[in-house]
Amino acid sequence: MRLTVEQKRKQYRTIYEAIWETPRIFVKDLVILLDCTPNAASNRLKESLEFKYIVGPEIRKKSYKNLKEYMYFINCKHPEYLYMKLREDPDIIYHAKTSGFCDLWIIAKEKIDVKGDIILEGYRSDYQTSYASNSTWNKALKIMEEKINSFNPKFYKPLKFPRRYSNEVINWSIEDEFLYKYFKYHLRAHIKPIMKKHQISAEKVYNFLNNLQNTCTIHTSYYPDGLSSYDPYLFMFETDYEDFIIDLFSELPSSVSFFKVSNMLFLSTYIPRELARGVDLQLSNKLYIPLLMVDLLERSVIRNKDYVIVEYSKGKDI
Repeated sequence: MRLTVEQKRKQYRTIYEAIWETPRIFVKDLVILLDCTPNAASNRLKESLEFKYIVGPEIRKKSYKNLKEYMYFINCKHPEYLYMKLREDPDIIYHAKTSGFCDLWIIAKEKIDVKGDIILEGYRSDYQTSYASNSTWNKALKIMEEKINSFNPKFYKPLKFPRRYSNEVINWSIEDEFLYKYFKYHLRAHIKPIMKKHQISAEKVYNFLNNLQNTCTIHTSYYPDGLSSYDPYLFMFETDYEDFIIDLFSELPSSVSFFKVSNMLFLSTYIPRELARGVDLQLSNKLYIPLLMVDLLERSVIRNKDYVIVEYSKGKDI
């Protein structure tokens, strides 16, 4: 029986929820959840990843002293040239050409000599990714507006997430590094290729995978209309109420990643264009993310705000 688009989307959502709970879940278990044949379950999983309804699961190192990463947000005269140059730099983990409060966003293994004006720099905290709400954008933004209107700092209790850069050193071998690079963007990858390439035992691989909750953060992201339907944004906030901001933006139906650099909280997410730009502000449409940010500022929930649009980027398996 041929499924409708809506039926497929419901199955993509079910697969996302299953992978969120069990990143390396077997297809045979998806068969039970989807109530379908093994071939159909395999096809839905393939489609959900190919069309980027689901991105991941991926892993990122926690911010231990020996696994730390350094971030830069800079302005420079010709960011396109510097972007191209950084593509070949072995110390650069990720970099993006952006438009907004900075021209380039750089993640490096350590401090580097950067060309340009540094807007902000520092070791990053752990990452934290939201569990995408099973909601419409309008409903999610209404809930966000209600939460902003009812927020009372007197009852705020910080949870201290995401965790800041740690001075703790964790055991991390050369084999761990090989395995990290292999699974970084593809946590569901088969283990035999990496075992063969680096002569790593199955026991070592499974020990690495079973210990991920201590060494890395796992990210499974969900985009209900497919990733290409949204624009990538990076928001920057200065606030004393980080956990409230994290809880607030976790209402969105697409996944949000949070992290800290210096005293600033960052939100990396993909959102529909009409909810962030191109809206007639004379309509005073509260279901418009920049206006929600203004509400946060006026209520002193945040002291400062800014954002960039990520134009293009490159991540490396390092």
